[in-house]
Amino acid sequence: MPAGPLLPGVREFDRPRGRRPAWAGWLIACGIALVGLVVVAGFVGGVGPLRVLGLSTTPLDTVGYRTTEDATLIQLAVALPASGLCRDDAIEAVVFERGNRVEVETSVTRARNGSCAVTSIGGDVRWADVRLAAPLGSRTVIRTSDREPVPAEDPATS
Repeated sequence: MPAGPLLPGVREFDRPRGRRPAWAGWLIACGIALVGLVVVAGFVGGVGPLRVLGLSTTPLDTVGYRTTEDATLIQLAVALPASGLCRDDAIEAVVFERGNRVEVETSVTRARNGSCAVTSIGGDVRWADVRLAAPLGSRTVIRTSDREPVPAEDPATS
């Protein structure tokens, strides 16, 4: 009885070799590199779908408010940080309307990586518009940071 394969040149106990195409490895490597590039661009450059990774938010102090001709729009006076503001900084105001009070919270968002030319001096005041769901009326405007009432300024004359 022969000790080799039944058919010469065929190994019946070997499974067929499944090979993936050569381009599949390149496709996987390019996909990993693209994901890495998006994450780095979001964190370092503050761009792309992950731009929030490259932004930092700092709370600001709301020092006053004033009403406008539109009953559902108020303007908040925001004290700028000591470092001042950059051209690309965005002041954001969030409002929580609860019964007879309107709670306000303000912050500035800037790129984490950057140094910029400061366009305003720290200690200045900027006005941020806030849209309310209902007219302000006799409701009290309160800062969320310390739960203190925000003083009213003279109405805007524009």
